[in-house]
Amino acid sequence: MMKKLVSCLTALAAGVTMLLPAAQSEPETAAKAADPLRIMPVGDSITFGYGEDGGYRKYLDGALKDKGISFDMVGPEGRSSASFSYKGQMRSYDDNHAGYSGYTIKQQYPIPSWGENGLYEKLKSKDAVKNAQPDLVLLMIGTNDMTANRNLSDCESDLHTLLDYMLSDLPQESTVFLASIPEFTAYGGNAQRVGNYNNTVKKVAESYGEQVQFADVHGCLNGAADLQSDQLHPSGAGYEKIGNFWAEQIEAYLEAQSGSFDPDQPLHFDFESGLSGWKGRGAAEVSVTQNAAAEGSASALVSNRTADWNGIAYALSSRQFPAGTNIGVQAKVMQESGKSVHFKMTMQYDTADGAVYDTFAEADASSGKWTVLRNAAYTVKEGSNPVLYLETDSDKCDFYLDDVIVSPSGGLPDFYPIGDINRSGTVDRNDAADLAAFLTGSDSVIYADSSDLDGNGKVNACDLTLLKRILLVPEPVVPEQSYMSRISGTLTASVPASALGKAGGTLEHITYYSKKAGHDKGANVWLPPEYDPNKQYPVMYVNHGYGGDESAMTNGMGILELATTLIRSGEAVPMLIVFTNQYTHPDRM
Repeated sequence: MMKKLVSCLTALAAGVTMLLPAAQSEPETAAKAADPLRIMPVGDSITFGYGEDGGYRKYLDGALKDKGISFDMVGPEGRSSASFSYKGQMRSYDDNHAGYSGYTIKQQYPIPSWGENGLYEKLKSKDAVKNAQPDLVLLMIGTNDMTANRNLSDCESDLHTLLDYMLSDLPQESTVFLASIPEFTAYGGNAQRVGNYNNTVKKVAESYGEQVQFADVHGCLNGAADLQSDQLHPSGAGYEKIGNFWAEQIEAYLEAQSGSFDPDQPLHFDFESGLSGWKGRGAAEVSVTQNAAAEGSASALVSNRTADWNGIAYALSSRQFPAGTNIGVQAKVMQESGKSVHFKMTMQYDTADGAVYDTFAEADASSGKWTVLRNAAYTVKEGSNPVLYLETDSDKCDFYLDDVIVSPSGGLPDFYPIGDINRSGTVDRNDAADLAAFLTGSDSVIYADSSDLDGNGKVNACDLTLLKRILLVPEPVVPEQSYMSRISGTLTASVPASALGKAGGTLEHITYYSKKAGHDKGANVWLPPEYDPNKQYPVMYVNHGYGGDESAMTNGMGILELATTLIRSGEAVPMLIVFTNQYTHPDRM
């Protein structure tokens, strides 16, 4: 595997940061070049930079330099050095590329009046890939195919042809990033057309395995707001966003290719400097925000979710995490829906039979409070292209993600329950004494992760009050001899056969309106033998088990037979028995 750069992963500081005193150090990042990374931007006028010399490429150049990544832009066009003014200063950039304005994926026949315009044919005629021998290809093509209203199946076939040619001329260790296209409204363009094409691009990329990776350029832009007045090409701000997006993708790629899993350097995502390769899953959009943070000042915001499985995902390398690898995974989530939401942490794997999913950590997150999802001993399963993602069980709320750690098994920081002030492993009266000492100034050190009981980001008297309430809840009073204790000697292991005679009475099915569910629900009501509608009866409610409904307990369980026998023998008073349907949800009838 190519070793162009050493990893610039951030080392995880041992232990959990203390609230006081606040001695935090900046994460160390070091990216030293063994050889410059050869990058080849390929595509149409967006790669060329229509409307702004250098397009996204000049911003990518600057972003890579800021990250300390050594690189060389390659391609048959442009020149090795160009310059532009950025924030009042002149910056130079490597201008080599393979971007051609007006080009489609392949040549269209009859040939347009302006001449040949097939990217596939152009690259082949120049022997561009073989001559450049890039380590990374940034391929974004298809906007002109969409303005020409081409059939998606033809575009899919052409993309395969183009990629097959490029891969045949690329070194085996090289990677192609196949990008989605930005929004456009010129020439009949619309969000639906763009979305359909980008889904095709993603499908094609995923069919090649690890050597071709899908890059969602479309997702980094603010739709038509980042377009020029021609409603086709990105504006200066749009080009800059694309350049920064590519820089993040390249940085994440280099981290993933940095070698085998280093026990001394676990993956740690704090989102302080970007998304670091995390992407939206499904329709979800992800962005870095400073509106909330579990640690530091930033987190990832997951928004615009249209389904519970829409969430946030990170593609792990199957070379770095082969099947059988033991790892610990921890993530912190927070939502503000006003109710509790169930979160799941899942790994997806590609297999010969399709994608398989393995949920390995779950937790209920109260509104407004950071909640930890954690599995300290997870074994990577069989399959390729493992993807770590977080989702909810049934809710579509926005949520925040922060402080994600992927570590060797047993290498996660110690986890202490809320209220365990002294980190003894249990919450007791000593914790209340230690918290009181901190608040009165007798103790100057406290741990935010276990002391902030109300989750507001501060440790104060309110947290001490909550802790005292927890500790002072009286133990339930147990009678000296409960009812069950008195009758336990009369109980048998099974119901006598004599008690299971023929069921009498009448079973009726009813419906009623449930305010909680928002619709009618069903129930079965058993009326005892010789039922008199003018009398009042005691009621016994019978609930079913997992997967059942109101009819699950009425047959084969012996309930009606036993009730009939006991009533007729005088050992039980006549009663009504109601068999309920427990599921109370707007989507469950």
